[in-house]
Amino acid sequence: MSRYLRLLVGAMALGACSSTPSQPVADFNPADMLDMGVDMFGVVADIPHRQYLGETIAAGNNQVPTVYRWLAELTLLDRGSTDVQISVQDLQAAGLPLLDQGTQLDFVGGMYEPVRYRLAGTLTRISISQLYDVRLTVDWQLYDTETESMVFTGSSDGFARGQNLGLTGMRPNAMLDSFQNCLGKLFGQDDFAAAIAPAGVPG
Repeated sequence: MSRYLRLLVGAMALGACSSTPSQPVADFNPADMLDMGVDMFGVVADIPHRQYLGETIAAGNNQVPTVYRWLAELTLLDRGSTDVQISVQDLQAAGLPLLDQGTQLDFVGGMYEPVRYRLAGTLTRISISQLYDVRLTVDWQLYDTETESMVFTGSSDGFARGQNLGLTGMRPNAMLDSFQNCLGKLFGQDDFAAAIAPAGVPG
């Protein structure tokens, strides 16, 4: 069986699994996608400024919860906030392929890998709870360079539980693991798998 088919079968099996925390996290990264003819060139964030993302609390009694909010821009109000403010730069530090704030997705005017499909996404949700459970939602678009058309649009959710959020670059971290889980579930969707399946794959 070719590496392409092994990856595709593995991703589809992952999609058939439950998304409960007991399930293993998918280790699906851009290198895997290039082997399948897909260039995942970036993700943009579309989360309202100061959006509540959740909270965590350390073990023990009388602990004050840590509240997380999304930081899309820095204002005087935000400078005095006691909440932990998560920005695009924090997710980049955690290892997520986030494009800079304000960047627009462009499927034809950038620098891409020499493969047929171009994949990009919009991060629409981050949910943080416990210490540390992370859930992400990404809306995806897949562009086919041969037909010059969008051949798939859809979303997937990711979940991971870890020892840290990775906002200062620590690895492994729950934020990156959740994103990789989100990617694995995307590749496990039948419609997405059909969109990237070539007419014939060598064994």
